[in-house]
Amino acid sequence: MKKILSITLLFFVTLSFSQRWSAYGVKVNPENEEMVVKLMDDYFSANKIEGVTVTLYSILFTPGDLNFTHEIIFNGETENMAKFYTPEFQGNTIWQLFASKINNFMEPVFSGNGWRDLNFGPENLPFQVVSIIDISSRDNQNKWLEMQNTIRTKYPRDDYNWMTGGIIVGGPHSDGDTWIVAGYPSYEAYMNAWSNSQKFRANNPKMVKEMEKMNDQIDYSTRSNVTRFMRLMVKQW
Repeated sequence: MKKILSITLLFFVTLSFSQRWSAYGVKVNPENEEMVVKLMDDYFSANKIEGVTVTLYSILFTPGDLNFTHEIIFNGETENMAKFYTPEFQGNTIWQLFASKINNFMEPVFSGNGWRDLNFGPENLPFQVVSIIDISSRDNQNKWLEMQNTIRTKYPRDDYNWMTGGIIVGGPHSDGDTWIVAGYPSYEAYMNAWSNSQKFRANNPKMVKEMEKMNDQIDYSTRSNVTRFMRLMVKQW
């Protein structure tokens, strides 16, 4: 049975690798924020990238060493993301003109790319907490993913969104290869996240027991928190 579960998880994670993202952290001076939003809205509203979602976030809270004010994320299936980075697309005159204009109003801080493993709950919630984690054991990470997938599938929640995946290259910190995003419909929902989770646990005692049993098989000493920041969705195209 254990072997079957491992094979199932491997198959699931392999399928999830098709969902790719690339992220760009930038620094925008306050007087230029409106222009950045306008330039992005004008371009992406008229020039949709097939199969790729573009999202602009404003950074609300961040550690001092993460010196960026906004984050731009491109997300899509592998094939569509690959087309976005072809010389044909990047060399397109319209794209080149847009890139040339918007680069005058922002300073690059970091870039990175990776994949998404799991995604539960309503998507595109505006208030999001991003956690970057360093994993030293892939075996334990697979057990953790199996636990999260099992529990969140059997006991779904509709009051917040939860996603996780990996970082291949770059990212907001030089350490860390795994990310977790918790999304909330409002700032109030974010502030009440802990109490709401406690209520959910109290209403689902079977979930708590099942989760504790699966957690006993995971060595959490192989996971270390690297950094965390909070962002607000400005617009999505």
